[in-house]
Amino acid sequence: MFRAKKLQAALVAVTAVVGLAVSAAPAQASTCYGNGGAYICEYGVSQTILFDGTVQEFVVGTDHAVWTNWRRPNGSWNGWVSMGGWVQSRISVEPRQERSTLPITISAIGADGKAWFRMRYSSGTWTDWRMNCNDKPDGSLCP
Repeated sequence: MFRAKKLQAALVAVTAVVGLAVSAAPAQASTCYGNGGAYICEYGVSQTILFDGTVQEFVVGTDHAVWTNWRRPNGSWNGWVSMGGWVQSRISVEPRQERSTLPITISAIGADGKAWFRMRYSSGTWTDWRMNCNDKPDGSLCP
C-alpha cells in the first residue's frame, strides 16, 4: 500500500512537470521561405514600390528582426539585409513612393508591445528604430 501511494505521488509529480513544460513552451510559428530567406509566415511579406521602380520587401525573420530585400528595375535582387529590432507583428509600410520622393515609413509592434518605426529617405538612408509618436510624443521626428 505504501509503495502504491509513493508510485502514485511520483506519477502526479512527473505529470505536473510534463504539463508545466508543455504549457511553458512557446507556440511554434510556421516558417516560410522566399528569395533565399526564411521568415515567420503569420506576419507575411510587406512591400512598397520606390520612386525609381525598385520593389522593396519587408519580413519578420525567424529571429524576430525586420529583414528587407529589394528587386531593382532590371529584375535583379539585392539579397536580404537585417534592419534589426525585435518585432511581433506584420510590417506596415506607408506610403508607396512610386510617384514621389517622400520618405516611406515602416512600423511594427516591438517586444514591449508598443509601435516602433523607421523612415527611409529618397536617398536610401534609414533612421534608427524609434518609438511611435503616440507612445512617445516628445520623440525625435514627432510633431
